[in-house]
Amino acid sequence: MNLKTHLTSKKTALAAALCAGLMIAAPQFANAQPPAPDAAAGADRPDRPPHEKGRHGGPRRGAGPFMHELKSLDLSDAQRSSVRDAIKAQWQSARDERVAARQLHRNVEIAAPDSPGYSGLINQLADAEANEARDRVQKQAALKSQIFAMLTPAQKTALTEKLKNLPEPPARPEKTGFRGR
Repeated sequence: MNLKTHLTSKKTALAAALCAGLMIAAPQFANAQPPAPDAAAGADRPDRPPHEKGRHGGPRRGAGPFMHELKSLDLSDAQRSSVRDAIKAQWQSARDERVAARQLHRNVEIAAPDSPGYSGLINQLADAEANEARDRVQKQAALKSQIFAMLTPAQKTALTEKLKNLPEPPARPEKTGFRGR
């Protein structure tokens, strides 16, 4: 038996072993049940589609220092409920805008660069994203004002002091090259 025949027979044996293993394991995977969702974790938050999630399934944006420091205040149950309702209302009002933006993104993705109206579609997307960014900042500021109005004078003072005493965020390193490498 020469070397070529020997290597071919080894490859065939390995392929046969892999196929046999897959045939044995496939029914096990087919009958496996997905893990049950934890009812306690995130029960009061609406579920987000995968494209709206950040790393590890969490939201893309952090709550920011205002919301973080707000959690450290001693809020009453009524205040907590009011804050939660205000945040939920803002999230739901922005939902339709996100759907429209996704559709516009999709239209740009499927359009050919040499098709008529492509540059108009790109300009429309750029304008929509600029408007969306401006609206998001304005809505976040309005929500912050609405939540601040729900606080007692002592809570407002404590929150203002905590925000003033926050350290400066660290400087971001300069990105160089492809993907910041």
